Amino acid sequence: MRKLLTLSVFFTVFLMGCGYSLQTKAKLPFQEIYIRNVENLTLEPGLQDKMRRIMYHTLTLNGFKVVEKADKILDIQIKNFRYTTLSEISLETVEYQILMEVGATLYSRDGKKIKEFTPSSPFLTYFRTTKELQSVIANKNLAVESLLRDICDDFIRKLIFEYASDSGV
Repeated sequence: MRKLLTLSVFFTVFLMGCGYSLQTKAKLPFQEIYIRNVENLTLEPGLQDKMRRIMYHTLTLNGFKVVEKADKILDIQIKNFRYTTLSEISLETVEYQILMEVGATLYSRDGKKIKEFTPSSPFLTYFRTTKELQSVIANKNLAVESLLRDICDDFIRKLIFEYASDSGV
């Protein structure tokens, strides 16, 4: 019991002293948002569907309500998707790199552009695979979804902190 109390006090002091703070729904710059367009400007099929699903999930996990009648409207563009071979064994690719660039724009209900969000650099991920085609496809899909989750998490951070600081919330 004493160890638990000591550990909880230490954890509390650590969180307060390192600059981190817990964000609640009340501290969000707004409560509702609508994901209007997810545009795939690349030749990779299906990215827009995965991005929409993952962005919806990420927004709801962070306390936003995604509704069609929201005052804030989000448009997303997948601008670049590059799938590169990094290493080969016996003329067969065993390691790949995926690079993705995504931009998002936040609008008000009346169509006025509020803020553009762009990552500071392209997002990268790597994956290794065996020689079977099924393994390559499965690992690629997992890597793309992981990369999209990272992009959505970065966007949420920017939405909460940059938008809030720009709008004075």
